[in-house]
Amino acid sequence: MNKRLSVLALALTAALTVAACATTAAPAPQASAPAQESASAETAPAIKDGGEFVYGLATEVNNFDPFKATTADAKSIYFNIYEGLVKVTPEGTFEPAVAESYEISEDAKTFTFTLRDGVKFHNGSTVTTKDVLYSIQLAIDNALNGFGNIESIEAPDDKTVVVTLKEGNIDFLSAASTAIVPEGSDDNGEHALAPIGTGPFKFGEYAVQDYVTLERFDDYWGEPAHLDSVKVKFIASSSDYQISYQSGAIDGFTANAGITEQIDKNTAKIFVANSNAVQLLALNNDFEPFSDENVRKALCYAVDSTEIIDTVNYGYGVKLGSGLIPGLTAFYDETLADTYDVDIEKAKSLLAEAGYADGFTFTVRVPSVYQVHVDTAQVIVNQLAKIGVTMNIEQVDWATWLEKVYSNRDYEATIISLDGSIASPTAFLARYVSDAHNNFVNFKSDAYDEAYKAAVASIDEQERIAKFKECQKVLADEAASVYIQDISNILVYNNHFDGYVGYPLYAVDFSVIYKVD
Repeated sequence: MNKRLSVLALALTAALTVAACATTAAPAPQASAPAQESASAETAPAIKDGGEFVYGLATEVNNFDPFKATTADAKSIYFNIYEGLVKVTPEGTFEPAVAESYEISEDAKTFTFTLRDGVKFHNGSTVTTKDVLYSIQLAIDNALNGFGNIESIEAPDDKTVVVTLKEGNIDFLSAASTAIVPEGSDDNGEHALAPIGTGPFKFGEYAVQDYVTLERFDDYWGEPAHLDSVKVKFIASSSDYQISYQSGAIDGFTANAGITEQIDKNTAKIFVANSNAVQLLALNNDFEPFSDENVRKALCYAVDSTEIIDTVNYGYGVKLGSGLIPGLTAFYDETLADTYDVDIEKAKSLLAEAGYADGFTFTVRVPSVYQVHVDTAQVIVNQLAKIGVTMNIEQVDWATWLEKVYSNRDYEATIISLDGSIASPTAFLARYVSDAHNNFVNFKSDAYDEAYKAAVASIDEQERIAKFKECQKVLADEAASVYIQDISNILVYNNHFDGYVGYPLYAVDFSVIYKVD
């Protein structure tokens, strides 16, 4: 028997409330965090439709295929191009998108979606059930999170798509936010082909190592974008952000805290929110000596997250103790942040117990395009020196990092922020399952695998929450890596623009940004 679930009454509503959900949103409280600055609603100027917004981005987006792109920056851009059957709201709930409604069976095994009439792709064609079935199959073939549990997909008529799962999982609704693309576009967005979605912006043009443009899609089924177009400029050096902004070459960018301190507040709007990504010193558990749990714990006790937040991010960040973001409030276990309060003597004792009383040397491979990770590495070098461990920093370009570290797992340690492609604990925690294709830290734990399996199999909300918290505790107790912080997302906009809205994703919603008089 099916029951219709109201969008606003969905069980995930309480579970996915996010800290950053509006222009005045701020990260979870941090004792040393500076006060946030943003425009007052009372003094907000009138919306002026039209115009172009030029946005600076750290890494080049050279793959717009939503089923194959791996970088957070790529996902943040195609958030504006693609939509799924449902889409996430700023509050962390889900609402219909390509589908006008949906039903979930009592056992959470059957999801029935009714398509919205007249939804257009950017190429002018109308979305059909064939497109939806094709897109879901692409997600299955590319092993996207949440799609390995699908037993069958079918379209009983030209308005309905039924997804049947092998095991009940209420969380599949978040997976249903994955892009719907036209049938036959298996290389959508690859090899310089124009990506085609249903979102408020369509692909304009792409200049290698320079920019990509997005144009307002006038046939968009929902609330149209305010801007005529968006140009995303690729600016690899963080120091060039400020220069580009002050010269007027860009209208906005995601800044590190150091640059923010130098911005003229009279000419800019500054929005602060959680980045919804987990920064960590990722340790390759297959590399000696990180295969020894005591060694990993020793590094956890030696790394001072608070010092990193204060010195690198000027207090803009939320200390973490495990692999989930604070924005997923119902699932997040805030008590784990203090699991490894700094204890140098404890760290030395653990190293001695593991046979490394005199310390050891290793190399951390850091993507040079992210200055915040480079700066974090420099702080950690000094912290680890206190326990006799020498960490050498090797800066690599982004392409090299993706190939050697993420894909080939050819590294000893790295510093990176891990985002989630969907607003769900599975997007952050699935990667630690022993045989997960994206488990690039090579973490293996029977206790974790059992807790995760139980979490995704349960359709009882409280049991799911408890099991996902158990997963986080295993990551902390077994020191899968050194968890540092959810770095605050600091967006700087020229004061001729307004409208920023945060989501429980690493994404920039250009459709809500507008020019002001």
